[in-house]
Amino acid sequence: MSDLLLILNYDAAGSRAIARALRAEHICCKIVTPDISAEDVTAQQPQGLILAGGVNGAVPGGIDPDLLTGAWPVLALGDAAAMLCRKLGGDALETALCGVVGAVTFEPSPLTEGLESCERMLRSVRRLRLPASARALAHSHEETVGFMHHVLPIYGVQFSLESNDTDGIQLLLNFALTVCGCTRWWTFEGFMDRTVEEIRAAVGDGQAICALTGGLDSAVAAMLAHRALGGRLQCLFIDTGLMRENEADQFLAYFRDQAGLNIAPIPAQDRFLSALAGITDPGKKRHIIAAALQTTLDEAANSLGTFSAILRATTCTDLMEGKDALSRPGLRGDLPMLEPLRELFKDEVRQVGAHLGIPEAILQRPSFPGSGLALRILGEVTPARLQTLRAADQIFTAEIAGAGLGKRMRHYFAVLTPLPEGDTRSAVILRAVQAGETAQQAYAARLPYDLLERVTERILRERPEVVRVVYDLSPSTRTRGVEWQ
Repeated sequence: MSDLLLILNYDAAGSRAIARALRAEHICCKIVTPDISAEDVTAQQPQGLILAGGVNGAVPGGIDPDLLTGAWPVLALGDAAAMLCRKLGGDALETALCGVVGAVTFEPSPLTEGLESCERMLRSVRRLRLPASARALAHSHEETVGFMHHVLPIYGVQFSLESNDTDGIQLLLNFALTVCGCTRWWTFEGFMDRTVEEIRAAVGDGQAICALTGGLDSAVAAMLAHRALGGRLQCLFIDTGLMRENEADQFLAYFRDQAGLNIAPIPAQDRFLSALAGITDPGKKRHIIAAALQTTLDEAANSLGTFSAILRATTCTDLMEGKDALSRPGLRGDLPMLEPLRELFKDEVRQVGAHLGIPEAILQRPSFPGSGLALRILGEVTPARLQTLRAADQIFTAEIAGAGLGKRMRHYFAVLTPLPEGDTRSAVILRAVQAGETAQQAYAARLPYDLLERVTERILRERPEVVRVVYDLSPSTRTRGVEWQ
């Protein structure tokens, strides 16, 4: 099966919620940019389009008018419904309902089958002036909160998916199954089978090459490509010397020695530590590490011969956070780029990893920044300070794992900071966060006091150069605020 819905991303949170809801119902979907052209849509052959707007009252700017000809069913949600109304020749005037709970009543239609009324929070409903080509489909407080085209399968609803929203799910299912005629084929196994076929078709009889960072994303992408190509996939693994305790050895022990990936390890610890000597500014550290990674990868790739394609581990989360495939170090060239994880969120990558047989101990390791431990050391990065941080981080990780708390947290790690000038000793900052209500929120985890006490005692006893251990309780409004630098 290849049935596909495209979700036009006018609002990141709304797009995520819709994609997760559809995939939970085994419906294949992909998030794309809202400026996608009709030509690009045609190339992907979707069954329908969902315009995922927010509910903050900001009406999105536009859409390719050729997407509204009836060639594809269209469902606009939230603020995108007001935009759709305007594009069809109507208007969306001042906000009429904002932040009120109201009973929504539905008119009969393929979209609203099985729905007569429901209670909803109406956050930013505008007063619509419908075009002659459309009629009202849903009402609340005497306002039109939904409409449909008289002839074409085009719908707009001025609310979006909410938490535990059975009526919203029903509306999405009606659109996907009844209006668009999608089939419920999407599973992780189905995704992997399709991805393997696509990789084989793209590479043909040639070879592909990829860079492994030691993180889960690149490893899962490589495992998928290995299933497709076997030994015709060449992986490069650069040991920067900035990974956690024994992490490089553990990575190779599983992915090379057990899983059978064709990995060329590249020891580059001296290059990275020499380049970072004397550097304390976080921005300069990032630049130096990125440049060293790029240089090392290019040198290694040039020595290995010719390839047909480059594998990259770009995820949907990366794209929605503005991280283009070329915005981070990786193999470059004029070759076709394969991005098998492009449709998946970070947590879905972990689930694909589980289906590929990657052990739980690897899957549940806390995520790690591309710069490694360099930005978790405040001040200069030296071999001695790296070893201190590795030991403290390993103690913290082991105690959390021993308490069975790892799965409850998004991130947990240690940070090393110097004491005031003149004191050669250090302090360790412990950081553990749990997810908030949205993907952009994180809050300090309420770790048991006895656990924090054990961690502190062990660090002070085993690392005498550390004289203070503190726990960071700061919340973060964005995921990137979890890290210290």
